[in-house]
Amino acid sequence: MKKREYLSVALHAARQMISGTKPGLRRTLQVGVLCLPVGLTGLPSLGLAAVSEDAGRRVALVIGNQDYQHVEPLENPLNDTKEISRILREADFEVTIGTNLNKKELEGVVRRFLRELNDGDTALFYYSGHALQVGDANFILPVDAKLSSQYDLEFESLKVSHLLDYMKAASSLQILMLDACRDNPFEIASLFWGEQEYSLGKTRGLRRIPNKLGSFISYATRPGQVAYDGEGPMSPFTTSVVNNALDPTLEIKDLMTRVRDEVVRKTGGQQIPYEDSTLVTSFYFVPPKPEPIVTAHHRVSIPVGDDAVALNIPAPVQPEGGSLRATLTLSPEKGELRLPDGKAVAEGESLGAEELASLEFVPTGSASGDVELIGYQVEDEWGGSASAIASITIVQAETEVAAPEPEENRQELLTATLNWLSNAAQKGAVEADIGVGPQAIYPDAPVNGLPATSDWLKVVSVDSDLQLSSDGRLLQAGDRFPVSALTSLTVRPQIGSETEARRFELELPAQSAQAPETITQIVQPRVAQCDQLATQPFDLQAVTEGRLANELDPAAVDKACEEAMTAYPAVGRFVFQRGRGAFAAGDLERAISYFEQAYQMGHVRAGQVLGRMYYLGAGIDRDRKKAVELYRKGAERGDAYALHSLGMAEIKGEGTDQDEKAGLEKLLQSVEAGHTFSFNAIGNFYLRGTHVEENTDRAVYYFNRSASREDIYGYLNMGTLYRDGKGIPKDYEAALGWFKKAHDGGHPAAGTAIGLLYFNGQGVDKDETEAIRWFRESAARGDAWGAYNTAFMLGKQTGDAAGRDRVKMLAQAVAVDPSSPAAEKGRDGLKDATGTLKAKVLQQTLTDLGFEPGPVDGQPGRKTREALSEFFNTSGRSTVQGDEALIAVVKYQWEQNRPRYDLF
Repeated sequence: MKKREYLSVALHAARQMISGTKPGLRRTLQVGVLCLPVGLTGLPSLGLAAVSEDAGRRVALVIGNQDYQHVEPLENPLNDTKEISRILREADFEVTIGTNLNKKELEGVVRRFLRELNDGDTALFYYSGHALQVGDANFILPVDAKLSSQYDLEFESLKVSHLLDYMKAASSLQILMLDACRDNPFEIASLFWGEQEYSLGKTRGLRRIPNKLGSFISYATRPGQVAYDGEGPMSPFTTSVVNNALDPTLEIKDLMTRVRDEVVRKTGGQQIPYEDSTLVTSFYFVPPKPEPIVTAHHRVSIPVGDDAVALNIPAPVQPEGGSLRATLTLSPEKGELRLPDGKAVAEGESLGAEELASLEFVPTGSASGDVELIGYQVEDEWGGSASAIASITIVQAETEVAAPEPEENRQELLTATLNWLSNAAQKGAVEADIGVGPQAIYPDAPVNGLPATSDWLKVVSVDSDLQLSSDGRLLQAGDRFPVSALTSLTVRPQIGSETEARRFELELPAQSAQAPETITQIVQPRVAQCDQLATQPFDLQAVTEGRLANELDPAAVDKACEEAMTAYPAVGRFVFQRGRGAFAAGDLERAISYFEQAYQMGHVRAGQVLGRMYYLGAGIDRDRKKAVELYRKGAERGDAYALHSLGMAEIKGEGTDQDEKAGLEKLLQSVEAGHTFSFNAIGNFYLRGTHVEENTDRAVYYFNRSASREDIYGYLNMGTLYRDGKGIPKDYEAALGWFKKAHDGGHPAAGTAIGLLYFNGQGVDKDETEAIRWFRESAARGDAWGAYNTAFMLGKQTGDAAGRDRVKMLAQAVAVDPSSPAAEKGRDGLKDATGTLKAKVLQQTLTDLGFEPGPVDGQPGRKTREALSEFFNTSGRSTVQGDEALIAVVKYQWEQNRPRYDLF
C-alpha cells in the first residue's frame, strides 16, 4: 500500500476508533488519541474519548460448611470455598463468604448477600457442605444442625428454592452451583415441613430444582446420586470448575461440559455432574477485556542527517495488565528504524511494548519536507488488538525541532499530581460509608491539564472487601488507569466490612531514572449513624442487622437520619429509617410521609410498613386490599416481614382470598429467615388448633425458639404456657417473670397478662386495683384486651364518671384492633351503653382535641355535628356516623399520645 493511501486509511480507522466506539461491558474502557502531523490540515481535531457502561454488577454468595457438630465432618468445603472465592473475584464478582455457619450466622450471611443485589445483577450461589433432600425440595444445613426432632427442619435449614426465588426477584441472571450431593448423615426417620411429614430413610443426593427462565443450576452429580470428596484438597467437581472457569473461550454451558468430562474420568464414571439451564443469553466467567490503549497517530519532527533520533512513541498500555506485542506493519520508505542497541527493525518484526517506545530513526536518504510513516499493530495476550501510526516529518537541521508531545509543563503537572497523591495517602484513612454507592477517594486531585493517557497508575493490590473503580471500570491487581482519571477513582466498601480498615496500593509512573514508587491508601468502611440507630431487622436493603422497635431513640434517629438524607438524598433507606423514628415517636403523619417517599424511591421494607399501617388503619384509612398489594411486592424479594404479613393475611383471608396452605408456607419462609413474629404466630396456631391440627408440643417448641432469640412476643407466649400449664407444668411465678420481661421490652399485651394474674390472684395476692392499673397501661400501649378489661372493671363501679370512662374504653377496644375478639365484645358493650353516655364521651373527646361541640351534656345538637364534621375534615379520616364516629374520635385522641404502633 502506498504511503499516502495508508495514511488516509489509518486516519479513517483512528477516527472510527474514537468517535464510533461500541459501548463496553464491565471493566471495558475504549480510548483513542490522535495527534496530527504538522502540515496536515483540513482534518477535524480529534481527542480522547472514553465509553464505559455498567452491564450490572456480579455478586456471589459462597458458603462452605465443613466442621459439623452433630454428624461426621466433611473434608473439603473450606478448601473448595477458598478457591472458588478466588476464582470468582478474578471474574469480577463481589463475593460474600460464609464458612462453618450456624443457623443464625447462615441467616445473616444470606441477608448480606441479598442486600448486595440490585436489579440487573448477575447473582451466583455456590455451596459446599451437607444438604438434604426432603420431599420434593433440597435444604442446606448449618454446622449446628441436629435434626433430633421431627420439627427441627424448619429451624435448622435453608430451602434452596427459596433462595433462588429471592435471587431471581433481585437479579436478571442467576447461577447456582451445588457441591452438596451426599448421603443423608442424620438418623432421624422423618421430618415435618409445615403440616406435611416426610419419610427420609437413607436418601441420596439432591433433587432437581424447578428452574424458571433466566437461571443456570449445576449439581456436582446427577439428581438422586452421590458426589465424592476425592483425594485432593478439593472435591473433583470444584477442582474442575476452578481449573477451567477463567478460560475466556468457555461459555458457562461449555464450561460445565468440560467439567463433566473431567469429573467422569477422575471418578471412573461414578460421578456425573449435571446442569439445568434456562438461560437465554451467554455467560462467560471471564469478562471481555478492553482493547490495548495506543496513541492512534503519534507525530514527531527530526532533523536531516545520519544520526539516530528517538521517536518517543508512547508505549501501548493494556489497562488490565498482561503482555503486549507490537508488529511493524509499515516501515519508512527511506531511512532506518533501529533499537537503542543499534539493531535494525524491519517491517513484519514483533516488538515488546517498551521496545516500541524506544525505537529510533536514522533519516538517511530523506530530504527536508519528507514525511515518513510507521504503522504497527498492538496485540494483547487475550487477542485484543489496536492499530496505530507514527508520522516523521524531516526538517532542516537549523530548524527548531518540534517537541514530540506538545503539552506544556506536562512533567511538572505530573510531578505535582503524584506528590499530591503521595501526601494524600500519608494523611491516613479515608472514611467511606457502606451502602451508598461508589464514593470518590481523590475528588480534589489536581489533574487539570494532564493529558488523558500519557501516564498510568497501576493497581498493585486491593482488599477483597473493597471495590475499586475508575470511570465506572472495576479495577483489580494489575489493572491500570490514567493519572488524569484520579478524580474518578471510587471505592465501594462491601456490606459487613466495617470491622476493620481496608487498603489498596497504587504504583506511580516512574520519574526520570528512579524506580516506580508505591503508595498505600487506607480506607475505613463506616456504617452511617442513621443505619446504626434505625435499621429495621431483616431489612434486605439495609447494611447492618438493626434494632427492634422498642430499642429506638426517636430523637436521636431523627437527627442522624436527617443528616444522612442531606448527605445522600438518593438513598431511600435513610428516608425509611427516619420514618421509623417518627413512627416510634408516634408521629404518624410524618412517618407515613417518609414511608411513602422511601417506597417511591424503591425501598421495599417501606412498602411493607405502609401495608401494615393500611392494615391497622394507623394514621390512615384502613384498606386491607391495599395492604396485601404492598405485602406481595416485599414478599417477592424475600423480605421476612412482608412474608409474615402476607402469610397471615392469606391464612385469615383478610384483604385477599383465604388460602391457609399458601399462607403457612410464607410463614415458614419467614421462620427460615429468622423472623420471630412467625415463630409466635405458628406456635399460637398449634396451641389453639386453628388453621393447623392442635399440637401443644410443637407450640412449646416454637415459643422456646422465639424466646431464645430474646423476642418479647416469645417471652409473653412462654409466660402464657406457664400460667395455663399447657405443654409444661403450671408455674405462676415463672409466668409472672416471663410477662415482666415482655413488659419491660415494650410488649403492648404484657400488662394485660400481668393484670389478669392480679385479678385472679394467681401467684400474687388478689388485687383488683393493681389489676386495673396494669390493664390501663396495656390499653394505652394499644392492647384491645387491656382496653376491654379496663371497661369490664369500670362496669363494677357506679356514677357518671365511671360510666363515661367505661364507654371510652369500649370504644378504644374496637379502635386499636377492630378484628379482634376484644373488639367484638367492645362493640357489643357499646350497643348496650346509653346514647347519653356515648354522646358525652364524644363531646368531651372532641373538646379535648380542640374542637367546639358545645356543652358536654349528652344532647348532641348542631354544634356537636359541626365539630364532628370539622374533626373529619381536619384529621383526613372518612366520615362515619353513630358508634363508628365515637370510635374514630377516640382512636384519633389515642394516637395523639403517640402509641408504639411499630410494636404491633
